[in-house]
Amino acid sequence: MRLSASVLGWSALVCLVTAVAGAGPPAPRSLPQKCGDTSGVTARPFWLETGDRVRLYAVEAGRGPTGVVLAHESPADLCGWLPYIAALRGSGVRVLAFDFRGYGDSQRPPLTLKYLAYGQDLNAAIARLRADGARKVFLMGASFGGAAALTYAPDLPLAGVISLSGEAQIAGADLDALAAVPRLRAPLLIVGSRDDRYLPVRDALRLLRHAGSRDKRTALYPGAFHGWELIEDAPYAARVRALVLAWIRAR
Repeated sequence: MRLSASVLGWSALVCLVTAVAGAGPPAPRSLPQKCGDTSGVTARPFWLETGDRVRLYAVEAGRGPTGVVLAHESPADLCGWLPYIAALRGSGVRVLAFDFRGYGDSQRPPLTLKYLAYGQDLNAAIARLRADGARKVFLMGASFGGAAALTYAPDLPLAGVISLSGEAQIAGADLDALAAVPRLRAPLLIVGSRDDRYLPVRDALRLLRHAGSRDKRTALYPGAFHGWELIEDAPYAARVRALVLAWIRAR
């Protein structure tokens, strides 16, 4: 039976649309393409899908039963964690870092409450580490990521929470760590500096005092170093990295 050119054209179009629809999202960019210097981290990026179907750019490195989810600063993405990922991997810790929704290479949902549902991102990252073999998962956030970690940690299955200068409140991101931490039961470590204007000492101590965790402490260092600077640029960065690793291993 002969088909008309219009019928053939329509059939070809349907096949093309079906093929494109079934192809899925394009592969994520490689770490060198995205970040440039990868600090020796060779992990292959993947798409991490959240419970509300937002696609996140993520990498996983290392092995072992202890995992750490790393939540980045703002404005930034997971690239800022790469030197620390290399350090944790070398210490026998499994690590997962990701770009929050609306940041880096991750999907940007509509400007609704879904756009600020960062707890969905953290939950997906924790679930992935557990599925890949981590029996204990810690959540570590820097600055904005620390505020998000403290805000959502009470509702997440965690072995502990580490905040590097996570602010007590970030109104524009709907993050209120001070209101959330009374419900926190997981061990808590807050690391900061004494002259940090984003997390003043009084705020760090208020977070610690209000936290519902029995196992909780602060470590406040000299200067005004903030977030990633505490583990990378500060003159005592090696001491901070050692403190965090020892704290994780003790739990």
